[in-house]
Parts: sequence; structure tokens; C-alpha cells
Amino acid sequence: MFEFKILHKKDRARTGIFYTPHGELLTPQLAFVATDGQLRAIPKEKMQELPIKLTISNTFHTFIKGLLPEIETSGGVGKYMNSPGVTMTDSGGFQVFSMGFGKVHKVGKISSIFPYEHTKEKGLILARDYDNILHITEKGVMFPYDKKLLLFTPEASIAIQERLGADIIFSFDECTSPLNSYEYTKKALERTHIWFLRGLRTKTRNNQALFGVVQGGMFEDLRQISAQFMAKQDVAGFGIGGSLGHTKADVWRILEWINPLLPEEKPRHLLGMGQVKDIFESVERGVDLFDCVIPTREARHKVIYTKKGKINVRKYKNVKEIADKNCPCQMCQQNITLDKLNELYKLDKPQAFSYATTHNIWFFANLMNEIRSAIKKNALNDLKNTYVKYY
Repeated sequence: MFEFKILHKKDRARTGIFYTPHGELLTPQLAFVATDGQLRAIPKEKMQELPIKLTISNTFHTFIKGLLPEIETSGGVGKYMNSPGVTMTDSGGFQVFSMGFGKVHKVGKISSIFPYEHTKEKGLILARDYDNILHITEKGVMFPYDKKLLLFTPEASIAIQERLGADIIFSFDECTSPLNSYEYTKKALERTHIWFLRGLRTKTRNNQALFGVVQGGMFEDLRQISAQFMAKQDVAGFGIGGSLGHTKADVWRILEWINPLLPEEKPRHLLGMGQVKDIFESVERGVDLFDCVIPTREARHKVIYTKKGKINVRKYKNVKEIADKNCPCQMCQQNITLDKLNELYKLDKPQAFSYATTHNIWFFANLMNEIRSAIKKNALNDLKNTYVKYY
């Protein structure tokens, strides 16, 4: 039912097809984030009009917000959001980080996930393994919610994901902080492997592909131990989880450590990464799948993407130009100029967020198409150079 076939390969970069019950997924591919089972600013009736091949929804949030019964009754997260493509759900592992050490260490998603990325500070940051807001044991994680404590276990994660009905699901993992010590990261890795085995034993549905998550922080031996462990398991693919180091350079080293240890015949998903340069660097190192909130989140912050860089719409007050005359999105095809879009934002019109989100979806979908084509033509580096000089 699930099979991954490599079509073209140049060095470690490859294109492929991942066969699923809801169609064939061409790789490399980016998953658009539908946190609560819906893409923000995109009405469900518009989903079929967009070039969306893959979405990922949040297991933890759909559960605690009470959306699970409605999603399950509708026939699963794909039908619930009216998605035309393949669906994924995460495991809840990132919430272990973001609601715990992420808050303690003041390390967040996207730009601030790398403590050294925007600082000139040198030397090692002392690890801080104390005062975690969450109580984490081999049994599971205790989350504070609605003035009560909610126990989230690997069995619960799999059970919820089965009810959500996504095509691809992930094993429950402990995502550590880039500031955690080697000793703590090792303990978390051992928990992640134990949680994986427990979750695997409780999985009941054959029409869902389980991806095992490789952890180990920024430590080479731990990453390799985890990759070797997951490579032996009965999974359809692999997630590569964070912490991914102190800077982006650490990410590329981590990928170089682990991807050669993972089976060629199974896809690799880099969790939570999707900046333009990140995609190129990761594809060059053998990554097939990505997910990131950038296309939708940045649209809400008045930022749109083009082949010549990002456009901060706030700065375009008297610019009678459209973002990209070659873009097939509704905004560009209707000749909505940048100053008009800026005006719609100022008036807090829903069209502004819809236009920008749709445009960014088209941009990233086209980027992935170009990457697949470039790998086939042995021209990935040329394509990379045309993009990264603006990003």
C-alpha cells in the first residue's frame, strides 16, 4: 500500500514517488501546515483550487481543542479540510519541547530555534536541564491544560492519529532543546526509542504509514545511534527531529551524519524546516519531505515570497506593481497590486490574508516542482544559485 520509488538521483539529491491510498506523492515535497485541520485564511471550498499535494496537522492541538470527534466523523483530516492531496499528522513531540524546555530556554520556532543564528556570542552555552515546565518520564508527558494535568503517552499519540485518519503519521518522540546537555539528550533519546516501540505495538491501521523519528540533538554519536535504531524498524519512512543544533550549519552536519545510515528505499522528512535555502541545502543531503509554517504564517505577517526574494508588503504604499506576473495565484492573475494589498491589510480585510497565503502556497509549490525538474536535469546547483542569492 505504501511504497517509495526513487526516480532520479544525483549525488544524495533524489526525486521519487511515494505511493499512498490517496494518490502518488512526488518528492521532494513541502507539507503545508494545517494546524487544526484547516489552512488559515483558506476556505475549505477553495482547497481544491490550490496546488497542495501534502498537508500536516497537529495531533496535540486537534485533541485538546476538542476537534477530534468532528474530524473523525467527517472521514478523517483530509476530508475535513477538503484537501486534494496526501495528509500527515505530527505526533505531539514538538509540543514536548515548545511547552517545556522551549519556554525555559527561550528558544522558539523558526528564527529563534537556533541560539547562535542571530548573535555574535562565541563559545558553548551552558546546558540547562533543570526547571522543565513539563514532567517527562518513560511513561509519558504531563501537560498542564485547563487547570488540570493531561498525560500524553506514545499509545495515546498513535490512537489519536489513527482517529484523525492521516495517510502518514509519526511516532511520539521527545524533541529536546539545543541547550540541553549530552547527558539529558541521551536519556531523552532512550525514551524516544522506548516510546517508538510502545507506539508501534499499539498501531492497528495498515492504511497509515508510520514514520519513526530520529533524535539525538546536535551530538553525532547519539544521532547515529538513533538512525541505526530506526533503520531496523518496520516503518514506511523517517522523520528527522530537533533539536538541530545551535546554527543552520549544525543542521547540515546532522543530515550528513544520519542520512547515509537510513535505508535508501524509504523517504526522509525534515520536521519543521522550510526556508528556501534550507530546502536546497537539505535536498542536496538526501531529504525528501519538509513541513513549515512559513507560507501561511508569513502571509499573516504581510510577507509574500517571489523568485527575487521576500516582499514586506508594509513597505509598498504607492507601488502599482503586482508581485509576479507569471504567478497563477488569484492575487497576481487579478492584478492586485502591492499597494492595494497593503491597503487591504491596513483595513484588516480577509482578502489580504487569503491573497497572500494563496500566493505563498503557489510560490512554494512551484519551487518544489522546479527542484524536482532540476534534479532530473542535473541542474540543481544552478537552480539553487538563482534563488539563494535573494534568500
